[in-house]
Amino acid sequence: MKKVIKAKSIYPNHDENSIIYVDNGIIERITDKLPTTYEMTDYEFIDLSNYHLYPSFNDSHMHLIGYGASLSQCILDGVKSLSQLQQILSDYITIHQPSVVVGRGWNQDLFDSVKFPSRFDLDVVSNDRPIILYRTCGHIAVVNSYALHYFNINADTKIEGGEIELENTIPTGILRENALSLVRQDPSISDMEHYILKAQSCLHQYGITSVQTDDLIMVDAKDQFKIIVLFKKLDQNGLLKLRVYEQSQFFTPEDFMSHINSGYQQNQGSIFFKTGPLKILADGSLGSRTAKLRAPYRDAADTQGILIHNENELKNLISIAMANHIDVAIHGIGDYTINWIIEHLSNTDRSSAPQNRRDAIIHCQIMDRLMIKTMGQSGIHALVQPVFLEYDMNIVEQRVGSELARFSYAYRTMIENNIILAFGSDAPVEDPNPFRGLYYAIYRKNPSGKVFYSEECLDFNTAFDAYTKAGAYFSYEAHFKGELKTGYLADFIAIPNLLETLEADALLNVKVAKTYVGGNCVYST
Repeated sequence: MKKVIKAKSIYPNHDENSIIYVDNGIIERITDKLPTTYEMTDYEFIDLSNYHLYPSFNDSHMHLIGYGASLSQCILDGVKSLSQLQQILSDYITIHQPSVVVGRGWNQDLFDSVKFPSRFDLDVVSNDRPIILYRTCGHIAVVNSYALHYFNINADTKIEGGEIELENTIPTGILRENALSLVRQDPSISDMEHYILKAQSCLHQYGITSVQTDDLIMVDAKDQFKIIVLFKKLDQNGLLKLRVYEQSQFFTPEDFMSHINSGYQQNQGSIFFKTGPLKILADGSLGSRTAKLRAPYRDAADTQGILIHNENELKNLISIAMANHIDVAIHGIGDYTINWIIEHLSNTDRSSAPQNRRDAIIHCQIMDRLMIKTMGQSGIHALVQPVFLEYDMNIVEQRVGSELARFSYAYRTMIENNIILAFGSDAPVEDPNPFRGLYYAIYRKNPSGKVFYSEECLDFNTAFDAYTKAGAYFSYEAHFKGELKTGYLADFIAIPNLLETLEADALLNVKVAKTYVGGNCVYST
């Protein structure tokens, strides 16, 4: 049935008495007139006259299945000490009694001792089952002694693009980057279905109706196609109420070619699930000091970080994508990695680039002014997470120095250099709440009151559009998604107050009243 929705106002103009007509999930027209009594019989009337309507959010980079899985794992966010970590872990094991304990969220920089936990710290809690606890960034894990034995990891174990930390030739339990694959637990199809639907429900509460998500790496390469089949099944059965654009991470050139030979193409699918660009994980994270830098870390002179793939493999993956008209979305955090990506893409024949391709660097953190300028001139764009500023503004100068820090997370400068920014959360690395992302893009101020280069603050409209319109650009859907106007998807949120007028703390704590997908309410307080 057609729908007519009466709203208090509609972003961005906020004209009073706005009426939206919806037909088959698409906005038919927006006017200030309700249908006549005779016409009303053709419509379902929805009264949102106490609410302002905004386009719903599009998270430009997250891990949907991983986020769903994290909701039932041992949550260690904000833990302030090893003893607190141990207590939470002990309570979790007592309550849930899992055969393999998986948790995430710890951050050694928040500990009173400011040191990584070790296998011995976990052994105190339990050494009768494997324990795997991922750092908040997802690039490091600590495991207990049982897990090292269970997964056959010892001082002689080697893995390219990863590291098993040793102390006096004995593993400490700390695993970095590709070494995490040694303890990966592939979820079943039924588990993944549960994770997707659980995550979907939580995201709707935040007003998120579209995600661009990296999921295929959750399972072994031979099983990756099963995830694509699962999404399609959920869509066909009417269970997928979230618009999913899969950032497909094929870890080796051989895996990538195998999928292409089996018919993989970008932008194939339905309005609820489409295959997207090639996702490449190029380096690590700043917090774990595994992001690849051009010079040693200022606070750890013995390391410059880790490249996950060697440069030849990176070139091969990118070359295959280019040859098959598939965009690349490359995780790059350290300035070495980002500079390498920019130089390589700038000197690569990208056919119709920069106008038609949507090549992007994910995170795109540690940069200098010249890199930003070259990136913009080359038509390379960025999928960034402003919420990272809450933590990173406390460590970035320690890690890389003030000169690099000045043009890191430099959103205004990036936009001024014609780089299109789309915002996201990288959930479960961060909570996916988009209002936190908006807050940090606009104010760049953390809870302690520290402000990180205020000259890079964005105005509300620019930040909001980066969470809506820009996301649609990267999925080639900007002509019918990300705005509330005729011919566009009726995906929107209802808010009792004008977001543009809210003070900083109020914006940070906004709660969505209602979320609509295709004119259908999927969440209501």
